[in-house]
Amino acid sequence: MKTSKEFDNILDECLERLLVKGETIEQCLQDYPEQAAELKPLLQTALVAKKASAIQPRAEFKARARYQFRSAFQEVASKRSRPFFGWLPRWATVVTIVLVLLLAGGGTVAAAGNSMPDNPLYPVKLTTEQVRLTLTLSQIGKARLCAQLADRRVAEIIYMANKGDAQQVELITQRLDKRLVMLAVLVSAREVSGAPKAALAPPAEEAPPPAPAPSEEAGGNRDVYAQADDRAQLRMTVARYAVNHPAALLAVLEKSPESAKPALRRAIAVLVAGYKRALEALD
Repeated sequence: MKTSKEFDNILDECLERLLVKGETIEQCLQDYPEQAAELKPLLQTALVAKKASAIQPRAEFKARARYQFRSAFQEVASKRSRPFFGWLPRWATVVTIVLVLLLAGGGTVAAAGNSMPDNPLYPVKLTTEQVRLTLTLSQIGKARLCAQLADRRVAEIIYMANKGDAQQVELITQRLDKRLVMLAVLVSAREVSGAPKAALAPPAEEAPPPAPAPSEEAGGNRDVYAQADDRAQLRMTVARYAVNHPAALLAVLEKSPESAKPALRRAIAVLVAGYKRALEALD
């Protein structure tokens, strides 16, 4: 089994052959059959990014996108003990930055946002989602985004099930499960600013104390209430999805091809279990 460094070297070689020498993805994969499954989506993403880079947005948009990205870069870097994107291998950093700087806000990303797994722009959609998760700083913000991405995965499952593609339904279900697990982890064991839930409001039988003068502590209390409100809103969203998503897949199950039904049942089970964990964590 090749090491991560060896794989990076193989990927670098394939990227050069694909983007510089004009070879095809299939030619690269033939030389590295053992790594083909891992290489293929990465090479597809790089090829889509290359094609999209030919789109020339207005100069003011490029300047604005560059400024926004650098601002986010500096803000996150100042709050982390390790370099921004330091957990990513070199190739992933390059592809991510290319996508953010060249595509963010452009027509390609807008089109990719509505793409389905059988569309060439789908790898751009997944990569853009990962960028959004990386740039979202707060845990509750990441959790909210995970819920949104779970909603996207359900729509994709319905689309692919109607086409009878059980293999794609299985792959999307894995992505769905990953987001639901991440959602539950982000909101579990997270008390608002370390305060117990019972301490968020004074006991009913006690008169509230006089309003204190504005202070740093008062600002901290406002943050506590704001975070509690964010959690409450997120719980409402998750509770709605916990009802609507399984119901939508059950409706598709009745009329989907027989070949797709086992994968759909698996997706329904993942939804029910995932939302149950998330709701318990949010209580």
